[in-house]
Amino acid sequence: MLRSQAITATALGASLLLGHAVAQAAEEVGQAYIKGLATYIDPDSDRNVDNGVVGGVGGFGYALSEHFNVELDFQSLRLDGEDGAEGGGSFPNQDQTALSVNLMNIYNRDGLFAPYVLAGLGVVNTEVDGSDRDDLQAQLGVGVLTRLWGSRLSLRSEVLGRYQDADDSLTDLLVNVGFSVALGSKAAPAAVAAPVVAAAVAAAVVAPPPPAAPADSDGDGVIDPSDQCPETPQGDRVGPQGCSCDVTRQVQFKLDSAELTAADKATLDEVATNLTSLKFVAGTVVGHTDSSGSDAYNQKLAERRAETVSAYLQGKGVAVGRLAASGAGESEPIADNKTAEGRALNRRVVLKRTDCDAPK
Repeated sequence: MLRSQAITATALGASLLLGHAVAQAAEEVGQAYIKGLATYIDPDSDRNVDNGVVGGVGGFGYALSEHFNVELDFQSLRLDGEDGAEGGGSFPNQDQTALSVNLMNIYNRDGLFAPYVLAGLGVVNTEVDGSDRDDLQAQLGVGVLTRLWGSRLSLRSEVLGRYQDADDSLTDLLVNVGFSVALGSKAAPAAVAAPVVAAAVAAAVVAPPPPAAPADSDGDGVIDPSDQCPETPQGDRVGPQGCSCDVTRQVQFKLDSAELTAADKATLDEVATNLTSLKFVAGTVVGHTDSSGSDAYNQKLAERRAETVSAYLQGKGVAVGRLAASGAGESEPIADNKTAEGRALNRRVVLKRTDCDAPK
């Protein structure tokens, strides 16, 4: 019975080998494989059989880890009796079928050549002249897998010592040569690869976030890189450079005088510093008087005051033409000319920015 089962299994292994020869080999961890090998035997002398190519091995295996495979082997051998038997004839032929389980210790699994050590245990059925017997069989040896055609097909060569626990213990030398073919794909790792790859692709195609809007620290509607007056008071009307449009400066004069006081010069120094920095600013310088004196005299006095202020600023580096000087005489009072305090307030020159055409 063992013989018929082994022959059937060997035939099945051979058919699978043919059907999957283009499938895969040099199994990776987590993959199953099949093998088909031809066997050359150098038999124990007590067997009284000839040596030579006598059969083959078919089997299945599984890559347990980086360094270990487990296998189930089906072996069928035809041993021809040698000449020299008693009576001048030949010793009887022997037919053997064996079933064994092997453990392989593999090195350099991913390389072109992967050497291994093989150890196995099994049962062998030997039939001689119509009678048969079952014995324990053990085998130990070394071999090498050589990759062919990519990663699925491998040439397999091995040399094994085989021990048969018969009435007289027998030890044979077996040389097996053939192919192993990996089946399917690796076990669990491939199942998790797809989500990882999908996540990586999704991350690669996500659109970058839009750039942050430029800052406008003082909230005047002009972004910081373009704002030349970064601390404009809230609510001020500003020009394209972010500077206040509705800016006025004023200096006061003594009665019937167009001379600048020390306080006036300090105020105008500040104005000159700003104007030399903000070269885009233009404006007017308008002189005023109180109601003392005639209209004609006050008009001339107001113009002299405006010219005095304009000349002082030009002396501080403000270009000619940026400020238009004129006089308003006593026509635009800001206080009551009937009081000394009011008249003092009306004796003034007012500087005003005029280059902002329209409110923002």
